[in-house]
Amino acid sequence: MNNVLLEHVKKYKFIDIRIINNTEPTKFNTIIKKIYVINLLEDLHKRNYIYTLFKKYGINYNIIIVDRIDKSVYETLCKDKKISQSELGCCMSHMWCLLDILKNNYENAIIFEDDVVLSKNFIPEFLSIYEKTPKLDFLLLGAHDYNFSRAHYKNVNDNLYKPNKNCRKLYGAHANYYSREGAQRMFYIRATNISFFDNEYNLIFDTIPQSYVCYPNLAISNITESSINHEKPILSKAEIGYYSLCFNNLNLNDYNLLYFNLLDISMLKKDDTLDSFVERCLYNRLNDMDKTQLIKKRLALDVFTIEDIKQIIGNYNLIDPKSLSKKCIGEKS
Repeated sequence: MNNVLLEHVKKYKFIDIRIINNTEPTKFNTIIKKIYVINLLEDLHKRNYIYTLFKKYGINYNIIIVDRIDKSVYETLCKDKKISQSELGCCMSHMWCLLDILKNNYENAIIFEDDVVLSKNFIPEFLSIYEKTPKLDFLLLGAHDYNFSRAHYKNVNDNLYKPNKNCRKLYGAHANYYSREGAQRMFYIRATNISFFDNEYNLIFDTIPQSYVCYPNLAISNITESSINHEKPILSKAEIGYYSLCFNNLNLNDYNLLYFNLLDISMLKKDDTLDSFVERCLYNRLNDMDKTQLIKKRLALDVFTIEDIKQIIGNYNLIDPKSLSKKCIGEKS
């Protein structure tokens, strides 16, 4: 194990804020002992988005706000430069969460990233899988599986599948469920080989029997933007290729998708509806009405409101890290 990496993970600077969206002991919030959402300090709009999205589901969670890692840390840990500085930061934030699971001996946990997009029926669908497979050790709630439409679709059984042995190009750090044993194994994998976090996911499937990918995905990600330069421009060949390889007949309307990063608050007019505002922003970006309407049809405009959008992309700070000091736990109800 890389002891230098471990020491840096232990000293990792973070802000941990507890968000209570449901004071009632719901089944989901009771079963999952800890939920983390990783957010970069500078990504205010993503923080506002997560606050808005999870409130709609009544999910209680801890948002883990992290800063970009120092160049000196990167140069110490990644002398070979096989991964970028931002990819190392992403890896360390996940490792901090995994270490927290192990230190606190949580029975299970879910780690989300702040670009996650949840299925409209996320909670009942998750509970259905959990009740049928209660001994889960690792579950990709949503996968970037580039072998799915060619091979892995054949492995799906009762909404779960295992990838073929030693498969490559299987990613998906935006939504991962862990048992304590699964967290321990994942932490060991990354602590012995520094890489971007969801590289070599096949290693956990090869060594932990109760590990699966769910399909249909319970969570996807907003692939039009990325803090680590993994985005795919909307309606590009890269996006089309991604959806054709990683899914079979994906219906984006099954998810509460919102491309808030494509919206511009300066274009908001006093009498705007959500529909008119979104259409204006998309057309301004795409300069094509057919493409504008195509993208609009993907969005959950029946779930989000114009007030939601104002709060997400406006001059708001729905979760304010400045009110808390580093390395502390606060609560916002």
